[in-house]
Amino acid sequence: MGHYALKFLYTQVLKKEWEARYLPTPKVPKTLPVVLSPEEVEEVIESIPNLKHKTIIMFIYSTGVRISECINMRVKDIDSKRMQVKVQEGKGRKQRYTQLSVYMLTMLRKYYHSYKPKYWLFEGGEGANSHIGETAIREILNKARYKTSKISKHYTPHTFRHSFATHHLELGTNLLVIQRFMGHSDIKDTIRYLHVQQYAVDKLVNPLDNLYSKEV
Repeated sequence: MGHYALKFLYTQVLKKEWEARYLPTPKVPKTLPVVLSPEEVEEVIESIPNLKHKTIIMFIYSTGVRISECINMRVKDIDSKRMQVKVQEGKGRKQRYTQLSVYMLTMLRKYYHSYKPKYWLFEGGEGANSHIGETAIREILNKARYKTSKISKHYTPHTFRHSFATHHLELGTNLLVIQRFMGHSDIKDTIRYLHVQQYAVDKLVNPLDNLYSKEV
């Protein structure tokens, strides 16, 4: 029986007070995140000609940050000595650290040499005193889609965050480490990436083979 039918029964037929809060709330199933393969990620990144734009998308993929966290990134948040990135603007205004890729550091140095950002890592424009906006980052990928039309998946900046977590799982990174990188307060948010990861079956070690490895 539908919501409105129940309400009519209670109020009009049984003449009782309607207490919707007592009704069970159906669980809304969460859709699985869209994830690109490593090859597709590379195809998108390499389709972007502008150094700054390429660096931004590469940064989201290599750190797993949200788009809001990316635009609020400051130059001083890049710790090249400890190879970490300080994420300042996470949900609930928390701080966390995620990894700084060796290749990403190389790209950031090229980008810094060309654009010389002062405070915000990704400034809004030439001589701008503010950071780049979310709309501008989304537009980078909108343009990239024309050059990557063979990729059927609808990817967004958040897709590269999802891909970061999933590819880490496929590389064998501990789930708790990924949770910390992603800034998830609930491990359930991280566990869902288990449903989209792909395993290289030929590289998996069977438990029995592992048990009798000395005899094989």
